[in-house]
Amino acid sequence: MDETRRETVATPYPPPARAWYLVGALMVFYVFSFIDRQVIAFLIGPMKRDMALTDTQVGLIQGFGFAVLYTFLGLPIGRLADRISRKKIVTVGVLVWSFMATMCGLAKTGTDLFLARVGVGVGEAALSPAAYSLITDSFPREKLGRAFGVYNMGIAIGSGIASLTAGLVIVAVSHVHHYTLPILGEVRGWQLVFIITGLPGALLPLLLITVREPARRGLLKAAGQTRAVPFSEVLAFVKANRSFYALHCVAFGLLAMVGYGVGAWLPEALVRAYKPEGLTIPQVAKVLGLATMFLNAAGIFSAGRLSDHLSAKGMRDAPIVVAVGVALAIVMTSSVTPFMPSLSLLWVALAIGAFPFSAYTSVGAMAINQVTPNQMRAQVSAIYLFVINVLGLGVGPALIPFINDKVFHDPTKIRYALSIVVIGGCLLAAVLLWLVRPIYREKHAQAAEWQ
Repeated sequence: MDETRRETVATPYPPPARAWYLVGALMVFYVFSFIDRQVIAFLIGPMKRDMALTDTQVGLIQGFGFAVLYTFLGLPIGRLADRISRKKIVTVGVLVWSFMATMCGLAKTGTDLFLARVGVGVGEAALSPAAYSLITDSFPREKLGRAFGVYNMGIAIGSGIASLTAGLVIVAVSHVHHYTLPILGEVRGWQLVFIITGLPGALLPLLLITVREPARRGLLKAAGQTRAVPFSEVLAFVKANRSFYALHCVAFGLLAMVGYGVGAWLPEALVRAYKPEGLTIPQVAKVLGLATMFLNAAGIFSAGRLSDHLSAKGMRDAPIVVAVGVALAIVMTSSVTPFMPSLSLLWVALAIGAFPFSAYTSVGAMAINQVTPNQMRAQVSAIYLFVINVLGLGVGPALIPFINDKVFHDPTKIRYALSIVVIGGCLLAAVLLWLVRPIYREKHAQAAEWQ
């Protein structure tokens, strides 16, 4: 890349109202993506019963089934997002994942459900690489933390709505095993949850009708012209800066492993652990849904806001410092939640643990995009998402039941495996992030000339 030079872009940022509308629309898409991604965690019991599945098989359907193409398609989709309309890419992705999420509700076998989950992953692979690029081009650096925080609130809001929807529908359909729907035919109660949460997503592209894409910023130029960057050059750039990208991506991948693993198994683990107290999935769904929607969302936004505040004070590694604090907070709160001596204390622990649980999401992608040239941002974001989703989606939901099957041999003790993953994953992530701090400061100073 010696032949390239950095470009200072004089083009003004979009008006604040337009920029925040874009973030709001993208956040709504993220909400629906997490509804479709997470609702399965509250349907484990009836799925196992009707499809004769084991815990490990359910974990593979939840995580690996979704991740198998989600992770790999992010790379070519990221390349497209660096070259063509990001708005069109998002639109196609939303339509695909909404259709396939609905198809989960028509699955007759475990194989059918696995393939439908693969399809959901195919559609959702289009969202975040394009969204990260759009957001980074819409705001000055000192406001990116808040913008990424708002976008990533979609994780908490979507997961919370998935919890509440699943709980309400489970209660509503608990007295009827089968339903007959127009056109779709006969479905089981738990399948109806997938259909109810999947179908509305087809209307989401309407939010983008009036959206104009922001001008691309931080472009590399060669021979006086802005240019597309070959993927080989993207890989060369990542390799040349591997001391940052490797540590950063693996660290956030470990946090994602904890996040997706706990998200997949916490409801079922609590019901099994507190069965003598009569705890049910609808009860867990209600409390967990409210805590996730409000406290978890507040934690995500607060982490982004704190990163902006520290950056304004001159702390160039603010996103990394915030992520370290979040990782340690998760260890202290979420590792003990399944072991509370009473249901009252369990609800308190869930509320406390919800605040920091997903807060790292508001700074991980932001940090990547701040130190990556524009023509590479979506592609490098796709590489980042590839790593965190291989560990997060591919490993997290399957690792917890695997540890329990191999070590504890008791379904009621899956909470122990859950805590092992929380403690080990978050502590290792914190160590890697601490090591990446001085490297990030150096990359941040270099990238400042591109803006």
